[in-house]
Amino acid sequence: MMDSLETATRPSYLGDSVGVSSFVSASDFGTISPYLEAKLAKLRRVRIQRRMFAIALLLSDICAGFFGVLMGQMFREGGVNIASASATLAAALPVYMLAALQTGAHSPSLAHKASTSIQRSVLAFIATAAIFFLGVFFIEIGDAVSRLYVAQTMLACLFLGIAGRLAISLRAQKVLSPKPWADLCIYDDVPLKGASRTGAITSKEAGLVLNFSEQMMVERLGLVARGMDRIIVHCSPVRREAWSRALKCVDIRSEIVVPELTEMMPLDIRYRAGQVSLVLANGPLRWHQHVSKKLFDRIFAVVALILLAPLLVTIAIAIKLDSKGPVFFRQDRIGLGNRRFKIWKFRSMRAEKTDHHGTVSASRDDDRITRVGRFLRGTSLDELPQILNVLFGQMSVVGPRPHAVGSKAEEALFWDIDQRYWYRHSIRPGITGLAQIRGLRGATHKRIDLEKRLHADLEYVANWSLLGDIRIIFQTFAVLFHKNAY
Repeated sequence: MMDSLETATRPSYLGDSVGVSSFVSASDFGTISPYLEAKLAKLRRVRIQRRMFAIALLLSDICAGFFGVLMGQMFREGGVNIASASATLAAALPVYMLAALQTGAHSPSLAHKASTSIQRSVLAFIATAAIFFLGVFFIEIGDAVSRLYVAQTMLACLFLGIAGRLAISLRAQKVLSPKPWADLCIYDDVPLKGASRTGAITSKEAGLVLNFSEQMMVERLGLVARGMDRIIVHCSPVRREAWSRALKCVDIRSEIVVPELTEMMPLDIRYRAGQVSLVLANGPLRWHQHVSKKLFDRIFAVVALILLAPLLVTIAIAIKLDSKGPVFFRQDRIGLGNRRFKIWKFRSMRAEKTDHHGTVSASRDDDRITRVGRFLRGTSLDELPQILNVLFGQMSVVGPRPHAVGSKAEEALFWDIDQRYWYRHSIRPGITGLAQIRGLRGATHKRIDLEKRLHADLEYVANWSLLGDIRIIFQTFAVLFHKNAY
């Protein structure tokens, strides 16, 4: 496949302004072999193991705190009080967890690094101790608390915490050695080096064809990249620009290995096996930002489902009484890393006229829309079931709106209008977003409709913050009733 592509398309490729071969068809993709699937699964297990060790660090800190308090009680009173120890831990643990989140004490990347892991944990512990003593001072109970007891308890917690982290790090080094990272090296149009390494594959065996006009190609790259820590591409100079565009679409750190420096707007420069590696994408969010956003999304989803349960049931009954068909409408949408997922919506169209591919946008006088559906779409209530997508981790509360695979503007697919379209999927799609609060919603009849939304989405991805998400949520209530909602 790649040999024929090389001989047939090289002149056209060099003359293509976007740096991508434009006439490779879907039939060229092939399937991923069971051997390659097993190889990728083995790599993904490395990342899963690191995350399990991160969970072990968290549990170790909790146990260290609990047993440290019990040891403090034994030193002072000669016995233990489980209820008192549990209450003390319940008061101190949230403060420590917030401090640990800021220092990165539970980052999966630290599982096998004993010194760094202990250092960050100690910093979080010191911050917790400082806040505790500050609280004791302000509520004026210092005279009622034994300083010796507090000192003994904290030293016991610190000792147990360090011992637990050291033991976990030693075990992690043994399990994850010699390669603690899920690094996938893709070789395209260059000799495969280090073939015995777990993470070395060719673009041919993965069925990767550099063609942005084929949605299957971008989705294939997202599927191959899923669960990896980094993607490192080794390719010929003529393919670097195409790979640089493709790698910016995935949601993980991506690099291109080059033997010489080139003007490719890298984020960073690394060295691998004696060659220069240019970092092209780092993912829009740091790990602690991912944790904050995920935690906020899950809490929001649970609370929203509880509060909105009566409304959801009422809408479901109204849909069943209004027309025949299922209550919910599910459709393939493009999500994080350009991977597909099934979106949940209340059905607003007649079941026999439902468009599962999204090739035809709804119009203002669309006869496919039911009576109840028209009200739901006009008030955006048809989007409420996407809270389930948030709960399942497929969407966020705030993010770029996910589009159907067949979505078009002026009879052109979205990615054919602007290939930066794929970049918006480096973050989870959202129920609402920056484009929505700016009034950019409804059908995309013209190219400018897509271009304006894309600009807002890329702006959101580049400037994400948790406070920004909260602001967008509140501003969404002002645009629930909109002239373009139909």
